Amino acid sequence: MRTMMPVVLLICAGATIGYAQADSAADAASKIIAMEHVWAQAYMMKDPRALARILDDAFVCVASDGKLMTKADVMADVKTSSALQILTEPMVVHMHGDTAIVVGAFRTKGVERGKPYARRERFVDTWINKNGQWVSATTMVTLAAE
Repeated sequence: MRTMMPVVLLICAGATIGYAQADSAADAASKIIAMEHVWAQAYMMKDPRALARILDDAFVCVASDGKLMTKADVMADVKTSSALQILTEPMVVHMHGDTAIVVGAFRTKGVERGKPYARRERFVDTWINKNGQWVSATTMVTLAAE
């Protein structure tokens, strides 16, 4: 019986660590979802400073038109955003240690060249934890069917 006690304790300790990791992954996923919402708000408010805090310096974006954009490009683009409304749809966060992959969609309404538009786009964002801070490293956006 004495030899079983250390085994039982190790199993319980492992289970506790597993729950702690699940909790921290859920916390990280919640933070990342919140930052996805900040991203949408930044475009509606034309606020490049909000984006500066959540985009990695080496950030790369593949836009829905195929255009490749850097962090500087995106921060300049947000200043001239034609989006009047951006509604995010439910997102799924896949945690992989210090990396998270977010899959989701959003609907945008705005005016471009004097004409109103409405479109739905899907995205895949990659977030990395750098020095305790989650930042977006990449995004890929594509037009989606309504």
